[in-house]
Order: sequence, then C-alpha cells, then structure tokens
Amino acid sequence: MTRRDEQDVIVVGAGPVGLALALILLRAGHAVTVLEKRASVNLQSKASTFHAATLDLLETLGVLDPMRREGVQVDHVDYLAPDGAVLAQLPFDLLKGRARNPFRLHYEQGDLTLLLADLFISEGGLLLFNTGVRDVQQDADGVTVTTEDGTERHAAYAFGCDGAGSAVREALRVGYVEKPYPGMVLRLYADRDMRAQFPDLGGIAYLHAGEDTCSLLEMPDCWRVVVRVPAGVPEAEAITDAWITARLENLLPVGELLADVTGRDVYYARRRGALSAGGPRVFLAGDALHLTNTKGGMNLNAGLHDAFALGHATAAALRTSSTAPVERAAWERARVARDVLIPRTDENIGTGMDRVKRIAALAQNPDQAAEFLVKQAMFDMLDGIPDTVIRGEV
Repeated sequence: MTRRDEQDVIVVGAGPVGLALALILLRAGHAVTVLEKRASVNLQSKASTFHAATLDLLETLGVLDPMRREGVQVDHVDYLAPDGAVLAQLPFDLLKGRARNPFRLHYEQGDLTLLLADLFISEGGLLLFNTGVRDVQQDADGVTVTTEDGTERHAAYAFGCDGAGSAVREALRVGYVEKPYPGMVLRLYADRDMRAQFPDLGGIAYLHAGEDTCSLLEMPDCWRVVVRVPAGVPEAEAITDAWITARLENLLPVGELLADVTGRDVYYARRRGALSAGGPRVFLAGDALHLTNTKGGMNLNAGLHDAFALGHATAAALRTSSTAPVERAAWERARVARDVLIPRTDENIGTGMDRVKRIAALAQNPDQAAEFLVKQAMFDMLDGIPDTVIRGEV
C-alpha cells in the first residue's frame, strides 16, 4: 500500500458541486485534490436550470459570462393554455434589487462541469480520473482516503460530492431516508422553434389543459418537452409515438412535434435525505446529501449552494485550526435540504389547475409575485454561505 503527500482537502467527485468546492478552496490558497472514478468528467445529466441566487454565486467564480454566452437567458415564466392564452406570467425583473442577475439561465450541467474543471486544472489543482474510492477514515487530526488501487491519500478534510451512490457516504455509514416519486419523467428533444406556436414564450412554460400538462424548456440547441409518466406505464411504452401522442394531443400539435424530435429518454426521480452531513473531518454535499424531483432543477442548485457554504467554511476552519466553521455550515446545509429544499420541490411537482389558479392570483400582486419568485429562485436556501459571498464581495 502506497501513501501520498498530505493535501489540505480531498474532494471525491468531479461534478459541478465537487469542482466548485475545490475551486473555492484552491483560490483560498489551499492544496486540493479531486478524485473522480470515471475516465473523464460526466457530460450526461438531467439538470439544465440555474436560478438567480445560484447565478450570483457562480459570478464570483468567473464562470457566469461564458455560461451566458452559450446558454439561454429566461426573463419570464409562463403558464399557458394550449391555444396560447396566458394563464399567468411572472417576470424575473421582479427580482431586481434582490439579485444581481435577475433571470433564469438554461445551460447544460455538463458544460458547467467542463468550465470548472478547466479553471481548476489551469490554476494548479490536481484532478485524477479513474480513481475510485474504496474507504474513508477520519480522526481528530484529519482524513485518510484509500482509493481502489490501494493508495492512501491524506488530508485535513474530505468531501463526498460523488453522487447518489456516494462511496464516501457508504464509508461513513451514513444512512438516508428515501421515497421514490410515482412514475417517471419523459424528455423529448425537439429541433423546432416552439415560438411558432407560442410567439411570446419566455424560455420556460408550463402548458395546462385541465389535468393534462407538460413543460417546455428552451435550450441552446433544442427545445425540451418534459412530461410526467404515471405510475404503472412501462418505460418501453412511454417512449413510443403512440403513448406520447395520447399524452400530448390535448396540449400540442403532437404529429408535427414528433416529426422534429431528435431524441427521447425517461428517468426515475427520487426524494432522499441523508441522515447526517458527516463530520468532523468528512462531509457530504450535492446528491450525496440530498435528492429531489427534477422539476425546476433545484437539487443541482442546492448542491452548488452546498459547495459555496462548505468551501468558504473549510477555508475558515483551515485558518483557525478548528472544525467548528465547517461543522456549522454542514449542519445548515442538511437542515436546508430537509426543511426547505425537499418540501419546496414536492410542492412544485403539483401540476393541477388549482395550483395554476393560485399562481395566476398572486401574479396580479407585484409584492406577492416577487415573494414567490424569491423562493423559486432559492434565495431562502443560502444558509451557511457567508453574506459577503452572497453579496459578491469576494
């Protein structure tokens, strides 16, 4: 068994959460190693939505400008009837004064991963691929991470940002509470301009006809049509033209749509919360700590918030030789996931007309609409992140 020189921090998982955390600590002057079990960064992902609170944080890392150049800026969210009638519209301009970037951005998670990886490597960070983790042990002085080839790596702190099947969480023997959401989610990738049917689309729209509903998201290279698949429908059936036609015929000209569909997939969504964020030297973040349904893309955003909270807290812990700052931040992030993130995303999954009517009513009141958008933009989920970072004073 070989040993490697001690680092200040080891991050397990080279997704956007792990790389953001690693970059924050690297720029704070610390030696950071990122371990990734894959041969390269993972470019396949479900997430593509970045909310205003997250965009303000990403701006401090210097990645927002390239994201805006390549992504789709969304300035309002629409709730529409199939004939294009606006049931409710909420402009993100209502976030001005609260957000430096008062909009929503559609950008592929994998592209953000590449941006962060390039910055981390170019600025002197060590990113090791094909390096899975076998075990993690901690004591009062630090952490020993044993990789699958038997190499031991030592650090003051380690972070499990290695996804829903986290090896770090397993090594810590941290359990979780999980409840699957019924059914699946179907995504269609359409090479067509949905504004031909809905001229005033703002980049994200929810179509409603009674209890029938789907979501439309504009991406840089296509439109995504996202549909909930009820429990009991087999995956093989849900991707067929026949099932899609029956599901969408009350909402869209589905024959025209299918002619322009270049890809389709289905996936399951889960609700999960780890019973602990770890500690005192090893902590969890992102999907290793929490999972939610994917509507609105809040889980990835919350994972990035975890990275900012834990990254800045760990820098403070290394300065003071005390684990207290990072333990407090980790506790806050677990509390946010349990008490705010998961309940909020459960509420958002509601698709009935009663919910649309409530949103339409509050849209008529600018104060109520702004309060709703502040929550949808996740400004009330930033606990554990220093105020100076939230304000961009870094």
